[in-house]
Amino acid sequence: MMFSYFPYAAAFATPEGEPNRIDVGLLGIGFVLAPFVFVTVGFVSRNPRAPKRVLQSMGMLIPVALAVGLLSPVLGASAAFGVGGTLCLNPPEWADVIRRRLWATAFTVVYLLFLLVVATPAGVFAGGLLPLLMIGFADEYGAWRAAQLSEQQD
Repeated sequence: MMFSYFPYAAAFATPEGEPNRIDVGLLGIGFVLAPFVFVTVGFVSRNPRAPKRVLQSMGMLIPVALAVGLLSPVLGASAAFGVGGTLCLNPPEWADVIRRRLWATAFTVVYLLFLLVVATPAGVFAGGLLPLLMIGFADEYGAWRAAQLSEQQD
């Protein structure tokens, strides 16, 4: 995800004192590499529906990135990668996996918005790390919750 996220984020960064401008070349590199991120996540996680999920993730990339990107382009990219990762990763067997993953992505977006306001460099860096990491935490919570429920039933 980093190979696609950081060129995208760097496209919107301008040095102090210079007028704001968007580097279209870096923006293009970020968008061109994004499908490879979804293909890698889908097929490495051995998702049996990987081709369909990769196409859905690529279809959701632009609308989510643009909608959330109105607040900050970096925030939009993180949200789009979070939604794409939610769809592409192989879902475990227990219930409510997608719901937990989407809640984790929403929490990530809110936290990154806070970080971008308080400490912009930390927010930009965390935007590349947190979406997939938080999806992993949501899956771990789901596994823990499923284990608790199976213990209660026994």
